[in-house]
Amino acid sequence: MQNYTIAETYTLPSKGRVYSSQVAPDVKIRSMTTMEEMRRLAPSELPYKNMCDIIDDCIVSELGISSYDMCLGDYLFLLHKLRSVTYGKVYKMTTTCPYCGTPTTVEVDLDSLEIKEYNDEDLDRLSTFVLPQLKKKVTIHMQTPRTLDEIATEVKEYRKRNTGSSIDPTMIITMEKIIDTVDGKKPDIINLREWVKNLPMADTNAILQHSDALNSCVGVETNIEVDCPTCTLNFLTSFKATNEFFRPALDI
Repeated sequence: MQNYTIAETYTLPSKGRVYSSQVAPDVKIRSMTTMEEMRRLAPSELPYKNMCDIIDDCIVSELGISSYDMCLGDYLFLLHKLRSVTYGKVYKMTTTCPYCGTPTTVEVDLDSLEIKEYNDEDLDRLSTFVLPQLKKKVTIHMQTPRTLDEIATEVKEYRKRNTGSSIDPTMIITMEKIIDTVDGKKPDIINLREWVKNLPMADTNAILQHSDALNSCVGVETNIEVDCPTCTLNFLTSFKATNEFFRPALDI
């Protein structure tokens, strides 16, 4: 039978410049098939890997990296483009006006969302900084889908080993994954956990805030302007991926 899948070419927000290996800035991605939708819906203990495997299979150009090891900005960009090339660029999302409380359905044009592109200054400023209390110079990694899966797995294993514990280890494990160097040296993994546990909270907050900003400095802008049809006031809402994202309803 004839192959009805289509493909489009896009430029990564990072332009491939945030990686240690050579990554092509342009990527050609085809639409999903029924088989890939079945894989998407299959239960998985590694949800990001499952989705990245699908994205990788839908990429029909030589990229040089798996989406599983891409920065989150590039990964989310490809996720949006996979949806756009599969179902079209129009995505209907429901939000609530913060002023009058009216639920509003917004039609988002996925291809018109602002793209935050690679910038040397932003990357350097957010990835390397001095802790406010300890005054140590810290360098952090951009997070990837792989590290998010690893964090979730380690948190689950911690809870199994510490049944009944009221401690949520997510913060500590996250910082272990994102810290690259302290005062120019790679920290010993055994000592790193104790060091993180005893950090002044102002320093912990600085690391986590810089990490959030670093992860979002490249990729798709997730804030959307909405005009409320009831009170007519304008407000910002965050992009939310619902069931409509990969299973859009049809007007039939």
